[in-house]
Amino acid sequence: MEWNGRIDGEELDVLRIHQVIKVMTLDELLQTNLKEKKVCFISFNSDEGIRRNAGRLGAKEGWIHVKNALSGFPIFKEDLKFYDLKNPIEVINHDLETAHTKTSEIVALLKKRNFLVIVLGGGHDIAFANYCGILDYALEKDKNPKIGIINFDAHFDMRDYSNGRNSGTMFLQIADICKNKNLNFDYNVFGIQKFSNTKRLFDRAEKLQVKYYFAEDIRTIPNDTLYSILKKNDYIQLTLCTDVFHITSAPGVSAPQTFGVNPRNALPLLKTIARYAKNLTIDVSEINPKFDYDDRTSRLMANIIYELILSHFDEF
Repeated sequence: MEWNGRIDGEELDVLRIHQVIKVMTLDELLQTNLKEKKVCFISFNSDEGIRRNAGRLGAKEGWIHVKNALSGFPIFKEDLKFYDLKNPIEVINHDLETAHTKTSEIVALLKKRNFLVIVLGGGHDIAFANYCGILDYALEKDKNPKIGIINFDAHFDMRDYSNGRNSGTMFLQIADICKNKNLNFDYNVFGIQKFSNTKRLFDRAEKLQVKYYFAEDIRTIPNDTLYSILKKNDYIQLTLCTDVFHITSAPGVSAPQTFGVNPRNALPLLKTIARYAKNLTIDVSEINPKFDYDDRTSRLMANIIYELILSHFDEF
């Protein structure tokens, strides 16, 4: 049971997330009140994409540790509802593609019910499934939806996928979908490391007009940079690859970063995105408890997720 923790009472001013969150099946979630302010977690129980990408295995249980860390966080507003999809998405017999399709279908359905959807991995390949769900939802409203992707990551994740998808191919997959559907590919990466991406990837990013910002520049990025992305898009996918952060803050990741981003420098940018993004959807990935210390990485990402939720619903 992921949602458990300390109980100080049942009064509103002492409640914690584990006391109020409702764990439901998809059918039950689709019956919730459309007008509620609500968040729903989807869990992706796999690191198959990382295995295919020759990374360090162990991220398939990242979502469990994040939920454990989130459980004890306090509730400040009674009208903000927390939900969790009862059964995690499983990859059976290494069939990552089918699991991605199932995830995207669930994302689209929950967005129709006005949830702030947060997908927890698992490998970063969940970003592809999340995008496909956002796109399916958006295409029902608009033939030419404007979807902006904001990725906090040390990597472009735009490698060739001719031999199959993995946790390093998804944004090239998305670029090709956009090309085939004649949609704008608006991909923005914050936290890029020079030594973590080949020249081919930098060239590909330039060719596809990807906007990217190096890890050492995070502290000096003006809010206007974010506002311009948020203003021109009607849907925002915020995708967080935990390996963007410095190894002392996030040791439990698939690809630890010696010169990674200080979380305190990233947090103001993240909160701005959460507060001002139109039609926001979030995914969080690459938390590897196998290599973590005292759940340091899971606790970091739980805090960030909590701040994103509060900022999105303007609780403070």
